[in-house]
Amino acid sequence: MRWLALILAPIMALSAATPAAAQEVRAVVASAPVDRSVTIYRAPDRNGGEIALSSLGGFAVITETRAVDLPAGEARLAFTGVADGIVAESALVAGLPGGVIEKNRDDALLSPSALLRAAVGRTVDLHRVDRKTGKATVTSATIVSASDQGVVFATDAGDEALRCSGMPETFAYGGGGGGEGLNAQPTLSVLTRSRVPVHALVKLTYIAENFDWNANYIARIGDDGKTFDLTGWITLANGNGVTLTQARTQIVAGGLNRVYLQRFLNAAPRVIARCWPMQTTSDIPEAPGRPYDLVHPWRGDEGAGRADITVTAMRMFKSGMAVPAPAPAAASLPPEQLGDLKLYRVPERTTIAARQMKQTRLIAQTAAPFETWYRVEAVLAPWLASTPPVAATAVLRTTNDHAHHLGLPLPAGRVLVEQAQGGQVMMLGEPALRDTAEGEKIELVLGPSPDITCAWTRLPDQAGGRSFDLVATLSNASPRQAAIELRLVANDGWLIARTSADAPKVDGVPTVRLSLASGEVRWITVHLSRN
Repeated sequence: MRWLALILAPIMALSAATPAAAQEVRAVVASAPVDRSVTIYRAPDRNGGEIALSSLGGFAVITETRAVDLPAGEARLAFTGVADGIVAESALVAGLPGGVIEKNRDDALLSPSALLRAAVGRTVDLHRVDRKTGKATVTSATIVSASDQGVVFATDAGDEALRCSGMPETFAYGGGGGGEGLNAQPTLSVLTRSRVPVHALVKLTYIAENFDWNANYIARIGDDGKTFDLTGWITLANGNGVTLTQARTQIVAGGLNRVYLQRFLNAAPRVIARCWPMQTTSDIPEAPGRPYDLVHPWRGDEGAGRADITVTAMRMFKSGMAVPAPAPAAASLPPEQLGDLKLYRVPERTTIAARQMKQTRLIAQTAAPFETWYRVEAVLAPWLASTPPVAATAVLRTTNDHAHHLGLPLPAGRVLVEQAQGGQVMMLGEPALRDTAEGEKIELVLGPSPDITCAWTRLPDQAGGRSFDLVATLSNASPRQAAIELRLVANDGWLIARTSADAPKVDGVPTVRLSLASGEVRWITVHLSRN
């Protein structure tokens, strides 16, 4: 039996060592992105319109290339600096030799409050002003507690509450290893396994919320009054706290069906610096409901080069005005087909800063011919009596094709229509443009034109009240010829039996089209009947 013991001894020793080895998981941090691609999708329920950084409903698909050095065995690989709106379950990591065993979104490191709670029991540097000398001092302290009731530190002088000394004070991670293992940046970590040490370039792809984009156009009418130059700009919005530097950027236009998924959010309260009242009986009481300052760690560049700390305050104003678009730099690229959607590539790499919006050029087309029509919408019914003149609506019409110097799919947005007058550029209107495919008609509704009017007159009933006539008086008081279309819609069971001018159906609506010279008046009779 001695030979059996000699055989089993190495096997038992190996078995005993396996659990210890399996428990050793090395922590590895991937490099910063060496390449980045961002594809931004517009909010599915928003077809153009304005966007606000405080409520972005779109999302982005982000792909990052990073370098990693993995040891042999299991390692927890951390990707720091991902967008804080990351949907962790969407993350894909390609290029790891052993694949991914599990993924974690480190929520404890995604906000100053969560970071404080994670750092309880660790040592930090307490930056404060000495009461006696007024000089800035740095003291080592340990975080005892951090909650919505306040932050408590343990120092050599005893336990103290943050910002309750009556003097300016804050803190910084890093003193005595207080920041070890913590990262204030959004972080995604994955567990992986490698048989041998390896250096690799991996690609991390994930979906991130809190992005959006919008299209804006400028149509400048030429001196001939028959063509316009169309320039399109894309506004990229990043509501996350992470800047996407020098990214290859794409946008996707079209209706996207995205089902809402429940998110399991961290409901822990924010850490707030609270303190006891520091007034005297002669002080005026503070107004009730005064907000408290949220706790943010001290940054190393704050107060650099100064021996004293001076506390000042400034109210921040956020301007609602759009930033003027920069001068065109590169030719726009034609859109690509992405299923039933359209993908537009930004010609040059761009930086999408944290919590900011920026504009980049989409298109620039010149001398696109158009026609100006004056539209009158008429709903015909017995209750329509004689009416005073009503202004027609001016509409600019063209076709999105190469014959009209366009021919590019145009994402929905607003169009600022301008025209030079007396050496100055004047605004004529800012209509909305829907998603327009190549070959579709474009209509830009400018608004009422008081020089082109339509008044209605009702004539006596006929056939025992089962039919009657309405007369439209169309007049042109402008100094130029005007193309007018009169759209006729019968209501309450009445039918348009005949008109004194041809009224073929346009988009399913009987429409009278005519041209009026300057100062001309014309009458159109519409006969309505009921079966």
